[in-house]
Amino acid sequence: MMESLRNFLTGPRLIFIVLICALPFVFLGTGSLASGSGGSFGKINGEDVTETDLQLASNTAVQRFRSLYGEEFDFDMLSEGVRSESIKQELIVQKVLQSGARSLGLFNDNTVREAKKDIVTTPQFQINGAYDESAFQAQVNSSGYSKESYIDLMASLLASELYRNSLSGINFATKTEVYEIATLLEMTSDISFTKISYDGLKDEIVNTSEELIDYYDKNQVLFFSEEERQFQYFVLDPIDYKNNIQIPEDYVENSYKDYLSNFDNSAQTRISHIMIDKNNYESSSLAIDKIKEVEDLLVSGKNFSDLVSQYTEDIVTKEDDGDLGYFDRDIFPEEFEKAIENLNIGDFSEIIELEDTLHIISVTEISKPEPLTEDQIKVELTEELIETESLALMNDDFNFIEDLILDGSSIEEIAESINKVVSFSELYTKSNYDFYISDFMISDYLFSQDSETNKPYVIELDDKVVVVSISLISEPELQSFEQVAEDVSDFLSESKAIEKLALMESEYMSLDALEDQEKFIKAYNFITQDSYVDLKRYSALLPQEVLSEIFNNQANTILSINANNGDKFIVEIDNFNQMDEDEINSIIDEYSDFSKERLSSKMSEIINEDVFESARVNLNNLVF
Repeated sequence: MMESLRNFLTGPRLIFIVLICALPFVFLGTGSLASGSGGSFGKINGEDVTETDLQLASNTAVQRFRSLYGEEFDFDMLSEGVRSESIKQELIVQKVLQSGARSLGLFNDNTVREAKKDIVTTPQFQINGAYDESAFQAQVNSSGYSKESYIDLMASLLASELYRNSLSGINFATKTEVYEIATLLEMTSDISFTKISYDGLKDEIVNTSEELIDYYDKNQVLFFSEEERQFQYFVLDPIDYKNNIQIPEDYVENSYKDYLSNFDNSAQTRISHIMIDKNNYESSSLAIDKIKEVEDLLVSGKNFSDLVSQYTEDIVTKEDDGDLGYFDRDIFPEEFEKAIENLNIGDFSEIIELEDTLHIISVTEISKPEPLTEDQIKVELTEELIETESLALMNDDFNFIEDLILDGSSIEEIAESINKVVSFSELYTKSNYDFYISDFMISDYLFSQDSETNKPYVIELDDKVVVVSISLISEPELQSFEQVAEDVSDFLSESKAIEKLALMESEYMSLDALEDQEKFIKAYNFITQDSYVDLKRYSALLPQEVLSEIFNNQANTILSINANNGDKFIVEIDNFNQMDEDEINSIIDEYSDFSKERLSSKMSEIINEDVFESARVNLNNLVF
């Protein structure tokens, strides 16, 4: 249960990134989940599990696998049980953190404000680099949210993130822990060893013709050719449709008018504020006295930023000179809009009184670039229309092709109906596949065991559509000895080398006398002997897998170690050496950060375990 979440607290902020930046608008990978009765899916730690929660957990599960295995990873290829368990785990983490955040009061006005600021700066809600209210509303509405419910959702997630950070932010390491790690990693070893080179031994092996033919006859399964496949195809590309696009006479003129209309509404005002929280005072009048004190100082010429650092009670914006970002009427209260409508850069507003807070706002920036001329954007507008219409025409053909495939049409019939020419690919194997369109979806389909010959199939890529039909499958067949003679020799030499290596190791280990060992070594030019003093744990003198074995053992031990390249190391550990206290203290600063990371990782494991062990899960309405 825990394995898929081992990096939940130590890796990137995956959940927050998925939900704030990638926007959970698609219900991914939840075909194995269903509600038994509708409405709530149950509770986790007292928190209701809604369809939105299930959606978020599903998206996060998909993104977690893609973060590990690449963006091409197909979550639906996993078994139903694995998908369901992954989503269930995400639900538990999501709701336990949300419950903890709520119990600590982290879901409050500050998190709502921060969520709004994140929304304003989210690229999905921007047009030409600036926040656009219509884009925000259109996207959230299309996903079943109102603006308010989406802001609440983001604030809840932000509160959960704050809670998660409070749990995993412990990275204090004691001096003793740092000292122990430094002592362990700075340990060295004195060793002597005998190395039998696998490649050297293999090069000495001579195979007779009779041995080669006998090996070929007895191991024919090794010498079958690869399956070959060929396919017919044609490609739909938006570029091919551009000549069919007619530009209406008044298109550029009307589009430019729309551009100017939108441009007039694109000016943005950036604001900062000084806030006094009424809840911090015994009475509202005392809070008003405090904000008036600030107003008097501003009138006398005091710097707004300096007063922010002295007086503001908004801890979120205090370190940013009170910066609230660019004003938006649907995020900020209407009192703010009225207060700043006639202000210029550097001006400050009158005192603004809200239900719980008092504010003075300063305008720090007004962004209103000059519009481009019609001639400047004429080409852009024309190209945009052609691109959009070309894609639309291609999609029309794409939909038409899908209907023809359902009707049983051949690839030749489909191509003829839309005036396309069918081409033939080369014969490909999995190892030599080199089609000019390199997308993996084509090769996956081509070499799938489920693919059939003479069955058209449509593959939709990012920028084009490819229609393919496998025309030939050439089954593997036994290759003649002459065709694979080099492979036969190589396989036989490998087999002999492995067998002889084991025999030589056994013979060497049976020799007790040093003189006999020296004679044995001198008899072969692929056996060497050497020794190292003060060999370090991460030295480049020996393969890392050999070093790992050495430092995981004790002095006066004889080890037989296989290196990854086939070499055999017979190692005698003479001694382990440790730095004295003064030497360790001279380098201990280098290990401080390492110790913190190690401790943080350990804390994350403990917290992960606690999340699941303490979770009160009641998902009776959710069928896994």
